[in-house]
Amino acid sequence: MNRAPPIRVPLATPRTRFWRETGLLCAVFFALLALFPVTTPFDSKLTLLTTVSLLNEGNIELDEYTPTFQRYGHGLFEKNGHTYNYFPLGPSLVALPIMALVDAGVWLAQVHPALEKATARWRQNRVATGDVNIDYWDDPQRLFASVLMALAGGVMYALGLQTGLTRARALLLSSVFVFCTPALSTASRALWQHGPSLLCLALMLLCLVKAQAEPRWAGWAGVPLALAYVMRPTNSVSVLLVPLYVLWAHPRQALKFFAGAAAVALPWMAVNRAHYGSILAPYYEPQRLEPTGLGFAEALLGNLVSPARGLFVFTPLLLLSFWGLLLDIRARTFTRLHGFLLAIVVLHWLAISSFPHWWAGHCYGPRFFTDMVPYLVFFLVPVVRTLGWKEPGALRTRTAMFAVLALVSLSIHVHGASSRSVYRWNSLPVDVDFHPERLWDWKDAQFLGRR
Repeated sequence: MNRAPPIRVPLATPRTRFWRETGLLCAVFFALLALFPVTTPFDSKLTLLTTVSLLNEGNIELDEYTPTFQRYGHGLFEKNGHTYNYFPLGPSLVALPIMALVDAGVWLAQVHPALEKATARWRQNRVATGDVNIDYWDDPQRLFASVLMALAGGVMYALGLQTGLTRARALLLSSVFVFCTPALSTASRALWQHGPSLLCLALMLLCLVKAQAEPRWAGWAGVPLALAYVMRPTNSVSVLLVPLYVLWAHPRQALKFFAGAAAVALPWMAVNRAHYGSILAPYYEPQRLEPTGLGFAEALLGNLVSPARGLFVFTPLLLLSFWGLLLDIRARTFTRLHGFLLAIVVLHWLAISSFPHWWAGHCYGPRFFTDMVPYLVFFLVPVVRTLGWKEPGALRTRTAMFAVLALVSLSIHVHGASSRSVYRWNSLPVDVDFHPERLWDWKDAQFLGRR
């Protein structure tokens, strides 16, 4: 009797396995980020209204909401009789595909009465004009931003694998990025500039790291780099230095790199010219910088160690980024890319310290340093590579130090994403914008959340 040959199930290819793992990881990251209740729709209040205007009317003008602005005026800009969101257009553009997917889900939900009822408020607010409930969009902002941070976490996982980390160590690196830095407490709490900026810079960094083995990837870095500038103007430091790196390290990819950047920059400048009369939007004006005087020196120090805005106070784990750079130098794995990224971080620090309001207004922790998190976490790669409890004494000590600093950073940023008390600190007992001396009060440090 002839037996049928056994059915052979084809094994997943490495690429298929990677996409499955990364997709699952992004889903888990999003589910966890969505659990944190705090939302911070301060400067981003008009972001999704602009997205809705693009979908409904095909423009970025907010004239259809004029009655709303009789009671809400923050972040408005008027030009030639039209009203616009003063803050960058980029986050509103990033939200377009997410909102389109939600719209599709809401449309499908109408097949069931219970689901139709549950999505009624979304449908109502999606088409509302005039005097609208602007606060409705606060929670969708938080969820949309969580999507972006989950995707950025997936990118950092891919980055870890690309540097030769094992899957477990790449998972650790990406988890540190998502939960132990301002990516959690700032970028995922509302759809302001930082979340889209982080995602774009992480994608650009992944392209440049992959280019060390496959130079063609350097050409693709121009697109996310240009998008990062559309998201946030302080990314101009990366815009200035990364092209120089590509010209030096990957000159044959320069044409592709600049073509990709131009494909983003030229339409964006055309939109600005049509609406604002200038190739740059008003928010991008350099006059807001004042890099002189004692205030500048205070800002330089405050952005690092202030108990209210210090990067290394709120994320002490990133102190090990410099240890990672030292390990790369000792191992002779410090590349030109490392040098350029380090220069970007330093120049970014100088730039954000040039703002008269260097503490970034009402926020939690080092908001202005948020955009540098992908670079600083990348510097942690050699540290993560050598972690292990079974290693010799010095490495066990390093592992213990990493664990302690990671737990402290995690607790601080979880607190910022969970408790409104840390935001009340900005106003109580007196407004920090009018009493910036509070930025140095260790007895009333913001992360303690005593309000």
